[in-house]
Amino acid sequence: MLSTAFRYFLEVVEAGSLTGAALRLHVAPSAVSRMIRKLEDEYDTALFERHGRGMVLTEAGEILATSAKRSQLEAEHARTDITDLRKVGKRLIRISANQAFGMELLPTLMAHFQNAMPEVTFNLTLLRATEIHRRIQDGEDDIGFYYSLKPAEGVNLQYSRRMRVLALVKDGHPLVGKAPVSLEDISAYPIGQMSAGTTIRAIVDLSSMQKNVALTTAFVSNNVTSLQNFCLVRENAVVFFGELTATSVLKQHGLVALPISDAELHQRHLQIITMEGRELPLSARRFLDMTIRHIEEEVGPPWVAPESR
Repeated sequence: MLSTAFRYFLEVVEAGSLTGAALRLHVAPSAVSRMIRKLEDEYDTALFERHGRGMVLTEAGEILATSAKRSQLEAEHARTDITDLRKVGKRLIRISANQAFGMELLPTLMAHFQNAMPEVTFNLTLLRATEIHRRIQDGEDDIGFYYSLKPAEGVNLQYSRRMRVLALVKDGHPLVGKAPVSLEDISAYPIGQMSAGTTIRAIVDLSSMQKNVALTTAFVSNNVTSLQNFCLVRENAVVFFGELTATSVLKQHGLVALPISDAELHQRHLQIITMEGRELPLSARRFLDMTIRHIEEEVGPPWVAPESR
C-alpha cells in the first residue's frame, strides 16, 4: 500500500495543482504541500516545477510518478486477487485494442474465457495504436493489442509476430486462382481501404509508391465491417486486411483471401503489450496466454519473406 506522501504526490500529478489535490483528498493545501516537500527532501531533488498555471513534473518527478503508479496498480490488483480467492466480487481485465482485434477476435475470446471464469469482467476500448501505447504506459489498461511498423518502446512486449497483408475478394473474382497476386494485378480493380492513419493504410500507400503502382481507391472507411460489405457488393472489389482479421472474416462472410507477392507489404507486426515493470494479475495472464495460443493456432507458421528462405 502506498504511503500518505506518495498518495498525495499522485493526487497532485492527477490534479495538476496543490489546491486541486487538496480538494480531492479533503485536506488543507498546506498538508499536501508538506508531503510534497517531504518527498523532495527524501530524494534531494525537485519533483515539480511551480508555475502560475499549476504544478508540472520535472524529469525526476516523471520517474517517481511512473514508479508510484506501478506500485499503486500492484496494490490494487493484489487486493482484487485476494478478493477473488474468497469468491467475492469480480476481477476486471482492462484491454485496449485497435479494430483488427476488437471487432470480432477479442469479444469472442473474452466470451470463451468467461465460460470457464464467469467471475471475470472485461472492459474493452477500441483505439488507435498511439493511444493504446499511452494507456498501457500510464497503467490505464492491463493489456494492449495493436499493429505497429516499429518496435515497442517503454512497455513490456509480451508477443510480437509479423503479419501478412492479404487481398480479400468475393468468390468468382477474376483474381481468384491467380494467387499470389501483385499490387500491379490489384490496381486494375476498385479498392476498399482503411482510413489514413492506420498502419495497414500506411503500408499499402508506401508499398504502392515504392512500386510505382496507382491503386484505384473507390471506398475508404475506418470500420472493418463497412469494408467487408463493400467487398461483398461492389463488383470485382478488392480490400486489404491483415491475415488475422481475414481469417475471422472468411469464416463468417465467405470471401476469398489472396496472398500478395509484394514483400514490402508484409512489414507490420502484431504486438501485445503490458505496462513496463508490472506483473499481470493471474486472470489477466491466463487470458493473455489463451489469446496467444489462439493466434498461433489460427494463423499457423509465421510468414517468411521469399528473400529470407
